[in-house]
Amino acid sequence: MFYWNRKAFGRFLYNSFIHYKGTNYRLTTKRLGALLTALVIYLPAEALIWTGLILDELFYPDYHNIKIKEPVFIIGNPRSGTTFLQRLLARDTKNFLTMRTWEIFGAPSILMRRIVRNIVKVGRVIGVPISRRIRKIESLWREDDIIHRFKLRSPEEDDLLLIHIFSTIRIWSYSAMLKEAHPYIYYDEMIPSEDKQRIMDFYESCIKRHYYYHGGTKRHYLSKNPNFTPAIDTLLRRYPDAKFIYLIRNPLEAVPSHLSLKEKEWQMLGSPLEKYACRDFILETSEHWYNYPLARLKELPDNQKIIVRFDDLVSNAEQVVKQIYDRFNLSISETYGSILNYETIRARNHQSQHVYSLADMGLTPEQLKERYENVLSEFDFG
Repeated sequence: MFYWNRKAFGRFLYNSFIHYKGTNYRLTTKRLGALLTALVIYLPAEALIWTGLILDELFYPDYHNIKIKEPVFIIGNPRSGTTFLQRLLARDTKNFLTMRTWEIFGAPSILMRRIVRNIVKVGRVIGVPISRRIRKIESLWREDDIIHRFKLRSPEEDDLLLIHIFSTIRIWSYSAMLKEAHPYIYYDEMIPSEDKQRIMDFYESCIKRHYYYHGGTKRHYLSKNPNFTPAIDTLLRRYPDAKFIYLIRNPLEAVPSHLSLKEKEWQMLGSPLEKYACRDFILETSEHWYNYPLARLKELPDNQKIIVRFDDLVSNAEQVVKQIYDRFNLSISETYGSILNYETIRARNHQSQHVYSLADMGLTPEQLKERYENVLSEFDFG
């Protein structure tokens, strides 16, 4: 039951407040403010969350009996269309069940979800429409903002659950502690077996709670996590019948876009030593997250994997989804078919607001072409 990685948390505190000189996570005033704010929020929130998780064992022990069959994992490099595909598939509530932001961050426990649900109901009765007010606030957030905006009711990456046990690449990459982040790049090869066991035990317990709360396991669990891209073997050991959708985008577009996003995160959360100090980390990560899954997925039977091109998804989402359903032996309802048609038209009209310059990043097209030559050649990317 004790999943939390206290040693990693100790290293985080040591690096943040003592061993920071000459690093990209140096303790400037801005960095100190971000750290203290995060800790003030994180520690009390985790105390509440873990109270709920522990009480689940007392009030809802039957969740352990749930069996997870044929989960679907959307993987791929960041900035490759994984969010769009997850949100599109999640609207098929007949076939898929996925986690939403508020469930991941605030209520992974069954008890906490029921408390939240009852609070919303009471608010509605006494004339305080909590859900409506949240929707109004969220309507002010633009989907095209450069930095991804969380929406409490939207499907989200469920590896964020692992923040609750301090065992995810997100913590280290956001905090610019790349030595700690490095093993997660090569998850299947470099994360110790006992850590994989601990992490997957917690992750699975959260999915079982999710099924329990939503009443049964008739639907496929849908997960979207670029950070699971190097963890295919780990997932297969836990779920031998898992299915994978790998999103692939031209690395000449995806890699600079990811690098630009990470630079904005680092500048927002601290004071790196130089602009685009994360460049080598992103290049190494992206290279492995192209080569490893493409090689590993070739070893799986066709009914367990499909590779989707980003450009195909944007230009004709309806056709791509039909190909996924055919591959995984799923059926499209009339209602979901109408949703697909609408979202396909919407995607074609999308104009990205993400602007970046290779020159500012210290890169040239030739450098990227050389580094990702295998992928460019295999998929005939121009």
